[in-house]
Amino acid sequence: SCATPTSPTGGPRDTIGPVLVPDETTPNFQTNFRPEEIVLTFDEWVELDAKQQILISPPVTFGPDQRPYLRKKSLVIPLEGVDLLDSVTYVVNVGGAVKDLNEGNPTTNLRFAFATGPKLDSASVSGTLVDAFTGEPVEDATFTLYQSAADSVITTENPTYFAQTDEDGGYTVFNVRPGRYRVVALQRSPSATNYFYDTSGYALPLATGFLDSLIEVPDGELNLAPIRLSTVPKAIRINAVDTTDFGVVKLTFNQPAAEVDVTYSGDYLPVPDKDTLKLFYRNVRPADTLLAGLNGVVADTARWGRGVAGTPGPIRVVKSPARKLNPYEGANFTFNRPLVSYDTARIRLYPDTADLPLPYTLAPLPVYSDSTTLRGQIRERETGVQNRQSPLPLHLRARHNWITGNSYRLVLLPGAVTDFTGRPNADTLRAKMTAATPEDFGTLTLTLTNLEPSTHYILQLTQKGDPVLWTRRVIRDRFEYTVEYPGLDAAEYTVEVLLDSNENGRYDSGDLFFGRQPEAVRRFTIAPLRANWEVEESVDLGGR
Repeated sequence: SCATPTSPTGGPRDTIGPVLVPDETTPNFQTNFRPEEIVLTFDEWVELDAKQQILISPPVTFGPDQRPYLRKKSLVIPLEGVDLLDSVTYVVNVGGAVKDLNEGNPTTNLRFAFATGPKLDSASVSGTLVDAFTGEPVEDATFTLYQSAADSVITTENPTYFAQTDEDGGYTVFNVRPGRYRVVALQRSPSATNYFYDTSGYALPLATGFLDSLIEVPDGELNLAPIRLSTVPKAIRINAVDTTDFGVVKLTFNQPAAEVDVTYSGDYLPVPDKDTLKLFYRNVRPADTLLAGLNGVVADTARWGRGVAGTPGPIRVVKSPARKLNPYEGANFTFNRPLVSYDTARIRLYPDTADLPLPYTLAPLPVYSDSTTLRGQIRERETGVQNRQSPLPLHLRARHNWITGNSYRLVLLPGAVTDFTGRPNADTLRAKMTAATPEDFGTLTLTLTNLEPSTHYILQLTQKGDPVLWTRRVIRDRFEYTVEYPGLDAAEYTVEVLLDSNENGRYDSGDLFFGRQPEAVRRFTIAPLRANWEVEESVDLGGR
């Protein structure tokens, strides 16, 4: 009477793929063997995954009625009448094409090998596949070997050998014939049925990697260095062009606007905002054609006609200073249009309970570039240093010797700031804030040593993998570089140093078709930063 009736759970869920029953399976690794069929019998009922091919290497030609099929709990691979080469080791790569009937758990790297001659090829190739930017292992990616050196095979033919990676990104290809091979790695599309770079469009791989030169596989074990997989870029597309607001043309892309190269002829100030590029202009909008692409390849265009004279809307604040003020960052206003000037006589900082103005300084407005590419936009310049992520001209920042716990009022009177179209603010703008305790934050002083002066580096600080964008800097012509980051939250940080090989001020991934390897990324974990701590870290790049 005390029991609570419940339905039976059926036990823990099955997570193991089908397992071969040796006594009912064609013996593996036979020599002088020319089978009419290969039978692989499993310990449970199975089904074939139509999205996964069963490949035989070297490739063989099946007749129309010689497809692998299921017979009860067995996978049958018919080979009667198939021409097999003499003294060759054949490897049947089942991979994950077979899965159990109930839970859909696939087999893992299942293979069957036999030799038509007296000897089995016994060479193997091992290594890991990692994400090109993060360096993290890539699970369920495919490592392939092509015996053909022709460039076209990677888009038209299945490989000679392949293997899938495990959760650590590791792979091993067994029973390889010694010789020279082309290496390609793929993170396949879930809808892919082939093991090559399918250009048909619906099954493009998610990521690719490759080695620049052919490898020589000896008669033994070969361990390769990690191969970096780069995400296959989406074709750049302009989704929308909005010219309805006087003073700005807005272009929406299918990816982050800051990563798109654009060119145009008009006099604009470009400001990227997530997937939108805002092109601010002063007077009448000129007729223009914008070209969008990447690395010199134009992918899409947009055109708009000449506008008529008009009046822009009022300048307004889209983000006010934080109520709890980080004393190292200051009080920051963000406006809907870029600023070109400010009048300090019309900007006042007060204690919250008094009308006696306090002294303050304003962060300098960035210098406008005449360049019509995003890479040439607003930049701060130091000796040998270029800060691509400097505050955009939408911001105005006030600094003061803030006192912990004190409250302040920042007042911008009419005419305090003038925007890109020459219009001043017509209304009084106000903000209230309370200064946080400086001891709540930490300071990091970072020194990079053994830099190569001829190399361009991109330095950024990340917090648990999330970029702290305002810290990104492009460094050049230096043997050593020191930077101080005050006012950081107590957290764990990682230093990322990107080797900007093409000197375009950003990270560039690899591209299989263009034979371009991803730019190198080096990461260094630094000591955890605690509140009211000053940490000094030195990173030795060893001339890289």
